[in-house]
Amino acid sequence: MNTTNLNRLSYGIKVALAAGSLSLVAQPAFAQEEAADNVETIQVTGIRGSQKANINAKRFSNAIVDAINAEDIGKFPDKNVAESLSRIPGITIDRDFGEGQSVTIRGSRPDQNLTLINGQAVGTAQWFVLDTAGRNFNFEMLASEMVAGLEVYKSAQADIDEGAIGGTVILRTRKPLDLESGTMQASVEAQYNDLSEDTDPSFSGLYSWKNDAETFGVLVSASFQERSVRRETNEDFGWFGPTVDRIEPALEAPAGASQKGALPWGMGSALFEQDRERIGYDITAQWAPSDDLDLTLHYLSSTLKADNVNSNLIGIPFRGLFAMGDNPNPGTVNSDAVVESLQVFGVDNRLGWARHIAYDNIFRDGSEASTELLDFEGNYNTESGKLHWQIGRTVGEGTNNDFFTEFWVDHTDPRAAFDFYNPGGTNPYIDFTGPSPWLQNPGDEMWLGGIFDQANISEDKENYLQLDYTHEVNLGAVTSIKSGIKLRDRSFTQDRYRTSLNNLAAVGEGSLGPASQFWSGDMVNVSHSNTNGVAASYFMPDRDAMYNALYAVAECTGGETGLCRNNDVFLSDASYEVKEDITALYTMANFEDENLRGNVGLRYVSTDQDSNGYDLADGSALTRSGDYSAWLPSLNLSYDLTDDLVLRAAAGKSIARPTPFQLSASYNLTPETSSGSAGNPDLKPERATSFEFGLEWYFSDASLFSATMFAKDLSDIVISKIVAAEVNGVQINQLNTPINAGTATVEGIEVQLQHAWDNGFGGYVNFTYNDVSDIKDGGNLIGLPFNSRESYNAGVYYENDIYSARLNYTYRSEYFLAVTEFGNRYRDDQSQLDAQFSWNVTEEISLKFEALNITDEIWENYYERATDGHRVGGTQSANGRRFYAGASFKF
Repeated sequence: MNTTNLNRLSYGIKVALAAGSLSLVAQPAFAQEEAADNVETIQVTGIRGSQKANINAKRFSNAIVDAINAEDIGKFPDKNVAESLSRIPGITIDRDFGEGQSVTIRGSRPDQNLTLINGQAVGTAQWFVLDTAGRNFNFEMLASEMVAGLEVYKSAQADIDEGAIGGTVILRTRKPLDLESGTMQASVEAQYNDLSEDTDPSFSGLYSWKNDAETFGVLVSASFQERSVRRETNEDFGWFGPTVDRIEPALEAPAGASQKGALPWGMGSALFEQDRERIGYDITAQWAPSDDLDLTLHYLSSTLKADNVNSNLIGIPFRGLFAMGDNPNPGTVNSDAVVESLQVFGVDNRLGWARHIAYDNIFRDGSEASTELLDFEGNYNTESGKLHWQIGRTVGEGTNNDFFTEFWVDHTDPRAAFDFYNPGGTNPYIDFTGPSPWLQNPGDEMWLGGIFDQANISEDKENYLQLDYTHEVNLGAVTSIKSGIKLRDRSFTQDRYRTSLNNLAAVGEGSLGPASQFWSGDMVNVSHSNTNGVAASYFMPDRDAMYNALYAVAECTGGETGLCRNNDVFLSDASYEVKEDITALYTMANFEDENLRGNVGLRYVSTDQDSNGYDLADGSALTRSGDYSAWLPSLNLSYDLTDDLVLRAAAGKSIARPTPFQLSASYNLTPETSSGSAGNPDLKPERATSFEFGLEWYFSDASLFSATMFAKDLSDIVISKIVAAEVNGVQINQLNTPINAGTATVEGIEVQLQHAWDNGFGGYVNFTYNDVSDIKDGGNLIGLPFNSRESYNAGVYYENDIYSARLNYTYRSEYFLAVTEFGNRYRDDQSQLDAQFSWNVTEEISLKFEALNITDEIWENYYERATDGHRVGGTQSANGRRFYAGASFKF
C-alpha cells in the first residue's frame, strides 16, 4: 500500500473515530459477537435442525436477513450454493450451463449484487471467452463443502461493503476453535448427466485440530470434482426484416425475389461439450491466547479447468437463392410478415449471391478460472468495546484459449442446401438432413476459410484494509457505536493475443483446403430432443490437422499479397485496465429499548477511477479518469409485538458500480456471427433508495410465516442497447453497448411459510412479486433486465433419525434481456424440480442420492418485434438432468 493510501488511512481513522459520537447502524446477524448473546444456541443436525438455525438467524437479526446453514459438516443443502440461494424469497438464478452461476435479488441483475466471503470481496474470473469481466461472483467456482452457512442482506447496513442494490450475500467458512479437536469429514460422489451420458467423480475432506487449551487450532479442507457438461442449442443470431438491406447494405435481394418477411440473420444447430475439473483448498489457522484476543489467518483457493469445444452448423437463410421463378419451393410468409418456410440452396455465380452456410468449431483447451483469497482478521476486546481489523488480498484469474475454425460453403454448389422452418412464426429451426447429406461425408462443398488461435488473459485483484471499533455505551437506548474505515485498491485487466492469417480466402483457392482434408472421421450428433430443432449429424473436423495447417503458413514480413501468418498479435481493441481506489468511512449505532431494537448508520464512500485502453485509430494508449462519491444512510428497525411476532422496517440508500468491462475502453467482438459488446468509460454508478416493511410470525421453533413489502427508486440505471455499428472496419450487426438510461421504480412483496410437524414431515413455500416500471430514458421506455415479475419456491420433506427425503420446485417468470434493433429480447419462464434422499447408515456414515432438473426443462430466448409487439422465437438450450449418488463419513 503506497504512502498516499497510508495518509488516507491515518486521516480516515481519525475522522471515523471522531464521528463515533453520531448515533448510527448495527451489526450483521452473524458477524458481530455481541449479537450472539441474544441468539439461542441451536445444534444444526438434519433438515429440521438447519431450518431452526435459519429461522433463528432471521429472527434475531437487526436487518432484513435470510440465512442458510449447512445441515452438518460437508452437508450444505445443495451441491451448488447458488441452487440453495434460489430457495430464498426474492432470489432467482441463471443456469446457462446447467448449474446455478449467478443470482438476481428482487429483480436486481447479478452485477447489482455483492457476494463476500467472511465479509470481504473475492476476486473472480470467467472461463468462457464471451463472458465479460463482472463484479458478480461465479458460484461454479466454489465447492459447497467449503461453506458453513450464508446470510443474504436485503436491506442496507453501514458496516457492509457498498456496491449492492438488490442484496449482499455473505458466505461463512468454518473456524477450528468452533469444532471439536480431531473432527474429520470425507465424502465421495458420482454424478451422471443423461445428456452427456457420462459419470464423473468428486471427493472432499475436512480435518480440524486444536490444542488442549483450545487456544490454537488449524482447519484444512479440500475438494476435487470432475464434471462432463453437454448442452444442445437451437440458436438464432439476431432477427431483422422484412428486407435484407438494413442488416447487410451491400446485399440486395436477387431479381424476382418475393420474400418480404422477418427472419433471423442465421440459425445454428449447436453442441457444447466441456470437461471440467475443479480443485479447491480452504486453510484456516486461529489463535486465541486470551479471552480478549482472537486472531485468524484464512487462505482459500479454487481453480476450475474447463476444456471445451463448441460446434455450430449455421444456416444463413437470406443469403441463398429463394423465391425465384425456377424454385419449386419458394417459401411462405404469414399474415404477420414473418417467414414460416424457405428453401435455400446454392446456384452458379451469375447472381453474385453470398455464402449461406457456415460451420464453426471453437476449441478451448487449457481454459480455466481461479480465485485466491488471503485474509488476516483480528478481534481485541477492551474494557469499553472491541477493536476489529481485516487486511487481505484476493486475486481472480481467467485464461480463455480460443482456437476458432470456420468452414464456409461454396455458394455456387447446388448440393449446398438447407430448409428453414418457422411454424406459426414462433419456432424457427434449420433442417440440414435432407438437402445436404454430404455433411456426413464432406468433400469440396465446404472450405476451411476462417481460422485464428487466441488467448484472453484476465485478472481481478483487490487489496483491502478494514479497521473499526465498537464502543459499548449507555446513551439511553443506544447500546453501542461502531466506527470504521475501509481502503480498497482494485484493478481489472484483460489482455488478448491472436494468431491469424492474412489474405485467407473463404472458399476455394486461397483457403486452407476443402473439408475432406480435415475430416477426423468422427461425427457431431445433436438430438435436439428437447428443443424444436431437427436431429442433426455432421462431420467433426480434426482439430490437430487444422492447427497444423494454421502454423504451417509462413509468417508475414510485410507487403504480402498471398497467404501469411500474423503471430501472437496483441489486440488493443479487446485489451484494457480499470483501476479503482475506494475509501469508505462509516459510523453506526445499535439500539435496544424494551421491545424495540435496531440500528441506524451512515456510510461515506469515495471512488477514484482510471480506465486505460487504446485508440483504435493509431493504437496509442489512452486513459479516461473520473471520480464520484456517495453518502449512504441506512436505518433498520425491529419491534417485538409479542414473543412470536416481529414487525420490521428498513430504509437506506445504495449504489452499484458498473462492471469492469462496461467501464472499459474496449470491445469484445465475434465478427464470425456479426456480434459483440463494447465498453463505456463514462458510465456512472447506479443508485437506489430502498424501503422495507414486514411482519414475521414465529409460531414454533422451526416454523415461520412472514410477509415483506419493499420498494426501490432507481436512477442512472445501466442497460444494454444492441445496435449495428462498424468497428475498426468490421460490420457488427449486434453490438451490445451499455448506457445510463434514466430512472425506474421497483415495488413488490415477499411471502414465505415454513413449518415442521412433530411427525418428521415439513414443508416450505415462498412467493415474490415484483412490479417494475419501465426505465424512463427520455421519450423511450425500456424494461429492467433480469427482473422476473413472479417467482416462487416450494418444497416438502420428511426425516427421522435414519432417513430423510426432500422435493423442491422453483419457478421464475420471463424477464427482459436487452434492446435490439429488431425489438426487445427476453428469456422465457423457467422452472426446475429437484429431489434428495439420504440414509444415515450409522452415526458416522450416510448415503445420499440427488436428482436435479427431473422434468428436463430447457431455457429459451425470444424477441418482441418493435413495430407491433409480435413474438418470434430465438434460442433454445437443453442441459439435461443430473443425478448424484454418494457417501459421507464423519469422525
